[in-house]
Amino acid sequence: MNKVIMSHIIMLVPINNNVGSTAISLSLLDFLNKNKHKKESNKSILYISCQNNILNNTAIIINKYFSYFIDILQEINFSNVTLGSSIYFSLLDHLIEKCFENKYLYEFILIEGLNKEKNIYSDQINYDIAQNLNAEVILLSNIIECTIKYYNMKENEIKLFLKKYEYKKFLGVIFNEINSIFLGKKNGFIDKLKFLKNNIIENKKNIILEQLINNTVFPIIAFIPWNKDLMEIFSIDIYRFLNAMPIHISNMYMQNIEKIIIFNRHEKNILHKNNSCILIIVPINEVSNFIQYFIEYYNHKSITVLLSGKLTSIQYLQELCKTLINMNISIFFINKNIIDIICILQNFHFNLNIREKDRINQLQKYISSFFNINKICLFKEKKYTSIIFSPREFCHHLKVLSRRSKKRIILPESYEIRILHAVSICDNLNIAKCVLLGDPQKIYNIAKEKGIYLSKRIEIINPDLVREKYFSQFMRLRKHKGIDEYYAKKQLQDNIILATLMVESDEVDGMVSGSINTTASTIRPALQLIKTNISSSLISSIFFMLLPKKVLIYGDCAININPTAEELAEIAIQSSHSAEIFGIEPRIAMLSYSTGSSGTGQQVEKVKKATSIVKLKRPDLIIDGPIQYDAAVSKKISQLKMPFSSLLGSASIFIFPDLNSGNITYKAVQRSAQLVSIGPMLQGLRKPVNDLSRGSSIEDIIYTIALTAIQSK
Repeated sequence: MNKVIMSHIIMLVPINNNVGSTAISLSLLDFLNKNKHKKESNKSILYISCQNNILNNTAIIINKYFSYFIDILQEINFSNVTLGSSIYFSLLDHLIEKCFENKYLYEFILIEGLNKEKNIYSDQINYDIAQNLNAEVILLSNIIECTIKYYNMKENEIKLFLKKYEYKKFLGVIFNEINSIFLGKKNGFIDKLKFLKNNIIENKKNIILEQLINNTVFPIIAFIPWNKDLMEIFSIDIYRFLNAMPIHISNMYMQNIEKIIIFNRHEKNILHKNNSCILIIVPINEVSNFIQYFIEYYNHKSITVLLSGKLTSIQYLQELCKTLINMNISIFFINKNIIDIICILQNFHFNLNIREKDRINQLQKYISSFFNINKICLFKEKKYTSIIFSPREFCHHLKVLSRRSKKRIILPESYEIRILHAVSICDNLNIAKCVLLGDPQKIYNIAKEKGIYLSKRIEIINPDLVREKYFSQFMRLRKHKGIDEYYAKKQLQDNIILATLMVESDEVDGMVSGSINTTASTIRPALQLIKTNISSSLISSIFFMLLPKKVLIYGDCAININPTAEELAEIAIQSSHSAEIFGIEPRIAMLSYSTGSSGTGQQVEKVKKATSIVKLKRPDLIIDGPIQYDAAVSKKISQLKMPFSSLLGSASIFIFPDLNSGNITYKAVQRSAQLVSIGPMLQGLRKPVNDLSRGSSIEDIIYTIALTAIQSK
């Protein structure tokens, strides 16, 4: 079993709008930093937002205050992407690749998911990201009314959500903004100030919440009541949001604003109203009237002034406001009219990105105080874990492994357009050093006609110039068959046979063929010239089945028609070795129409004997059989049919009793579930040769080239 140490990938998934994602993200980042294992490391956290960081409050605040311990991944933006489009899959692959590159560098990777305001497909996008990265998921929700009835409704909503989106790793739910007076109300900034001024808010945990914490059907990480005190707005917050210019600053500019007033010379009781701090918007042409009024009615309240209008010069404004400056009143200016200012303020939304660091820290401390530390630390208990690959993660893993191998893979079907496309991409991604066997001029002409770029790094060997070189080698390898020179020269006209000889002589590391030729045309020369390795008596095949939640291995679905018990055992052992090469823990199910001793028959006995042979030869392997498919994949069914099975419903390798059942099953699963299958990958040869389906896509060929490169020693 391959064990690895890697960072924890945690993903926050909003299931409602207005859940305070920024506040939760900042608080969780602070919590993770304080609880990291490597205390001496500075940047132990990578933050990733699924929307444009330029518009993302969390990224803005991190850059502003917390970049000393948090790095940000910049290039990810799913906000306006259409689900299932080529751009979507390209972006998803890019995210997976970046996480792979960084998952050994950081202790934590925190991903802030999308809500429906950013993308109507947010639920599915968040699910795809979490599943493909094996992320530990925390759902974010809100509670408008703190009542049992409302909570039960919310609980049912989340249960339905989790039924639809069965996350592999679900940590729990954070309920935020509980009893917020702003939820469900479409009020502008000035109306919200009135709410804050006129409403008495209870910030302590509601008794109902205390009762709910221990009686939920899913884990609760936090119930976080809305806090009026954290919503206070200071005059400097407003000025920063408006990008206003300071004319004079006093210590009053940091006062809490409770009311905004537009100066009106006809209203005489502005300063008599019971407000501890007022922001007064004054048009420039009304400054003289305002000063006259101000001198008459000023009663030492906290006042800050915002001048609006067309700027002539700062000196003029300072002279105009000399009286106010002498009284140490904070004065700012914005080159807009009053209507524009009010319209801009309606979009204020109490954003955190304009707050001072001390106030952000206060918010983090408040929210973190509600975290259920035992539940949020679950991800720390299992530092060493087996790899369970998601589909796109496995594909990326293949690319990484093949890049490390740097092998030369020959492709004899060099005039096929799909082959040329795949070779071009493999060269660009550095998956392998591809060698094309064919007339260079013809290959370049085809590529040019189809708009395929072939780099000069791609080696092209003209078969007509090298056939004679392999004549004696072919005669030596086939002499026991009594072949003559005429037959040998005729056979060498076949480019697949020529390429196979090049593999056998170690001039290249592996071969991929079959896009336009039969399976027999690829495998027969390999058996005759390369032959099986010392430990194998047969060649078998496996397919990598890329299911939504994991990658499974099916064997043998392409080569052996009706293997004996001994051959089945060898296929199982070969498949376990292949699984280990690719980082998949081998857990082998020897399939049958019967589970355990529930059935009898020749086929059942064959599988039972094969299982015993494997256990004898490889007692270290986890294997069970005969076993039905459902008992091999379902823990619940396994407990009913085979309660003492070592597989426990979590098989990763499925060995079919014959080619008939194997081939039918892999095609049925592939087509019905519309999933990707990679293969067949041949096992048992001394050197890797892999067969392509004649219906192979360009992507299939790319991954087959990668498989072949990884198989090469």
